[in-house]
Amino acid sequence: MKLNRFILLAVLMPLLLNGCGGKEPVPELPPPVSPEEVDPPSGGGTEEGGSGKEVTPLGEGWTAKQIEEGIIYYAFNGTDEITGKHQEAFAVDIDLSNPNYQIKYVYKNPRVTTSSAFRSDPKAIAAINANYEIGSIYFRLNGAEIYGLPNTTIGDTGIPNWKSEAAFAITGDRSVKFLWAGSQKKGEVTVPQQRDYYKSLSVTEYPSFMTSAPMLIDNFVKVGENFADYNKTLPSSLSSEDPDKHQRTLHPRTAVALTEKNHLIFFVVDGRIKSKGMSARQLTRFLVKWFNPQYALNLDGGGSTTMCVKGEGDSYSHVVNYPCSENTNYDHTGERSRDVFLMVVKK
Repeated sequence: MKLNRFILLAVLMPLLLNGCGGKEPVPELPPPVSPEEVDPPSGGGTEEGGSGKEVTPLGEGWTAKQIEEGIIYYAFNGTDEITGKHQEAFAVDIDLSNPNYQIKYVYKNPRVTTSSAFRSDPKAIAAINANYEIGSIYFRLNGAEIYGLPNTTIGDTGIPNWKSEAAFAITGDRSVKFLWAGSQKKGEVTVPQQRDYYKSLSVTEYPSFMTSAPMLIDNFVKVGENFADYNKTLPSSLSSEDPDKHQRTLHPRTAVALTEKNHLIFFVVDGRIKSKGMSARQLTRFLVKWFNPQYALNLDGGGSTTMCVKGEGDSYSHVVNYPCSENTNYDHTGERSRDVFLMVVKK
């Protein structure tokens, strides 16, 4: 495919590298739920999505609260029809037409928890974790290259780096775009070709963006349903960083999405404690059913998955979900330190 193909919308990673281009270790996560072999029926409703269909996530299991004018906080707690399992999910819906807010990347070196990054900005309204391990991504902030997609394999696993097929770009205070470099996993491009593509993007047009994978929804097409191969048997000895195992397994997950009506969605779903988590396929279907975004990108998940919302959740940290990195207690304290975060703040 051509590397200069990207999708433009009208609006809008856990150790540092030891030396340039070095391989960083990939953290071992708590044991996840076994990979799904067959998805249960997804329950219909608005699952098909598509242009012109406005969806509001209300109904059994859902609660909604307006945090600020144009910003709504949603929470789901119940048995989800798509997975057939108990899930706890959280979302922040931001109307990008409201001039009172700014969407931004926040970078911390040394890395910190999502709540630390959130509390460091008195104007913060909501935040989510963003990056995979820094050796596997490209990250540009305010025109400066922070991480240049240095590793062609993931850490020291020897597994080809599949984590940078797409990117989420912030091109203005409330203007965002999803970029597509091509899939290494599907053999469309090599990692060096992806790197060259991201480096070639105009600093003026794309001052801030971060790569991730998989793309979940591409102009209403549910591409995340088929990122992983669900037809092959996965050996139990297979590395957790194998893309099929990684994206078929029920994990806590974080995603960013954009609706046709220019609403940005921050989304997390918990796993490994009470909530069971989702595969990439299930996450795709869940987002379509309840938000119908035109575009959506999977971000780092697992023990990294964290969302903070002003005035919600823990009274000190403002963490609303139940992170599972540092403990398996059903509380808000199990955060993992990360490098890059997505945040909405008051201007």
